[in-house]
Amino acid sequence: MSVIIPAFQEEAGIAGVLSGLRAALEARRGDLVEEFELLVVDDGSSDGTAAAAERCGARVVRHPTNMGYGRTLLTGFQNARFDWLLMIDADGSYPPDQVLKVLEEGAGFDMVIGARQGAFFWGSPFRALLRRIYLFIAGFVAGVRIPDANSGLRLVHKPVLTVTMPVLCYGYSFSTTMTLSFLQGGRFVRFVPIAFRERQGKSKVSMLRDILRTLQIMVQVVLYYNPLKFAAVLAMIPGALCAAFSLRHLAFGSFGDLALAVQCGLSALFVFLFGCLLDSLRIRNKGL
Repeated sequence: MSVIIPAFQEEAGIAGVLSGLRAALEARRGDLVEEFELLVVDDGSSDGTAAAAERCGARVVRHPTNMGYGRTLLTGFQNARFDWLLMIDADGSYPPDQVLKVLEEGAGFDMVIGARQGAFFWGSPFRALLRRIYLFIAGFVAGVRIPDANSGLRLVHKPVLTVTMPVLCYGYSFSTTMTLSFLQGGRFVRFVPIAFRERQGKSKVSMLRDILRTLQIMVQVVLYYNPLKFAAVLAMIPGALCAAFSLRHLAFGSFGDLALAVQCGLSALFVFLFGCLLDSLRIRNKGL
């Protein structure tokens, strides 16, 4: 198993993360874990992240410049020596014993995701509201309930991951894209509740930017896997306007409302039919 740890400016905490991981995995060697490697991908850090990781015995791959979270993980996948890949962030927010919980659930699944729990996951009431909306949208896109779409702790089978790589992004939304791609692609995915603690150091996440980017990725994923669903939701907007203008026409006899109702109804029909066309092309291309 290759343990892939993307790191950027994590000199202060990387040694503790690596020593904790090594101790936890060594304790279950021969039982839960056979061979494993600790692979740190340094995403262009200007501090001593890479040197600290090497002193702890990890194999280190370096980016000459900062490329983003997703690109860092892809570098890790490309350099991994084993077919089973364990992703974990370098910020110390995932306790080592929770890694074992994820590994224990790996049999028979293409991906096992550590679903974070607790106050440090949900954050402030405003942040918790945004997260719930985000998870609702992600669940709608995937067609299943998703307790945590962008967890940084997950176990994945490399041969299956290779098939989904064309739709993965290079930024912070990489984890969300992976979750949705596996679920939409009919892969076996399991969510395992795990404890989550406060990260060490300063977060590199820009909340507004990354929320907008994630929403963009969700639209791209649903268009790739299920364009009819996206078109049906989009068609509801002019469809609702059509119904409203029709009711006004019936109530007041306004021909202006009737004309608007017809226009909105035709728009809803065209959007839905366009979705049907995209879906038929998707099915046809899938069969080629």
